[in-house]
Amino acid sequence: MKTSLEEKKEKREILLVGPYGVLGTGVIDAAANTNFTITTAARRPIPNYRTQNAPKHINVDLLDREATFKAFSTLDTVTDLVFAAYVEKPTMAETVAPNAKMLQNTLDALAARNVPLKRIMLSGGAKSYGFSLGSFNAPAKESEPRLIAPIHYHQQEDIVADWSVKYGANWTVLRPHLVMGPSLNSPMNIVTSLATYAAMHRELGLPLRFPGSKAGWNSLQETTDAELFGRATLWSLTEDKARNEIFNISNGDVFRWRQLWTELAKFYHLEIAEPLGMSTVSEMSEKAPLWEAMVIKYGLHLTPYEQIANWAFVDYMLNFSDETIQSTIKIRQAGFGESIDTHVSFTRQLTRLRDLKIIP
Repeated sequence: MKTSLEEKKEKREILLVGPYGVLGTGVIDAAANTNFTITTAARRPIPNYRTQNAPKHINVDLLDREATFKAFSTLDTVTDLVFAAYVEKPTMAETVAPNAKMLQNTLDALAARNVPLKRIMLSGGAKSYGFSLGSFNAPAKESEPRLIAPIHYHQQEDIVADWSVKYGANWTVLRPHLVMGPSLNSPMNIVTSLATYAAMHRELGLPLRFPGSKAGWNSLQETTDAELFGRATLWSLTEDKARNEIFNISNGDVFRWRQLWTELAKFYHLEIAEPLGMSTVSEMSEKAPLWEAMVIKYGLHLTPYEQIANWAFVDYMLNFSDETIQSTIKIRQAGFGESIDTHVSFTRQLTRLRDLKIIP
């Protein structure tokens, strides 16, 4: 078995599955100017706003087993798998089968090649600790027992562990929470959604008003910068102490929405009005004409209104009342100690979205 130092010096090629969500974009950005090259795979093509320096891309529906085997059969130089794909369904129970199937098809297709896979990084999240159930035992540690609830991360972790024993690979699970990064049409993209919300307030000449609950306004939360997650991913693929381990990963600090809201208002030069609880799913439902006019006015990337924001996710995040904190002591003791101030991260991601002409 090669040491982590030897692995770091090798040229490695990652197959990145689910490349253009908030997680995948962070991995692509972190891999620039490293020994890692990337091949991406997804059902959708490369988004137009990411065409510059885009890695080699494979269009494939991972739920189609035969198509997945065919698409991956020639990937003879891929040494590592980063799995960040996710299928959203109306209920947690419904997410289990398709997300397990995508992962199993991917792994089995890679096993059919002549080249063995060295490492696997599987993306997880705070759902493992009850976040999707509206509850949280903070600070959550990786050693906590699983929940009886149907959570697709559990099945995926078992699939990766069993497959790795059979084929001699090593795996790592990273559990970020509320990842902030540039993406479109993502089921869990908070930055783009909030930027759209604030930009519409500016366009209408209104002060920025927090639409969540008082408990959500004041509760202690944490987040993970997309590129920080990407660097943790690359670390996990070469670090001996990361072999067959699960790690929480976050920016390293905490925030309250009442604090971060100031950064959002400052970015759009808005006054802040008193918070008022409302359903953004309902109240923003008729704003498509406004968004379409703004796209034309500011020369933005042509993003349909249904893809620019996920209002159901906004409502959930801004009304979540429990403190949502994951302990990161385990990953720090294993050797990954990078961090970023969440206020800096949030502003950086807003600026990047503007530079990409996704938001005004």
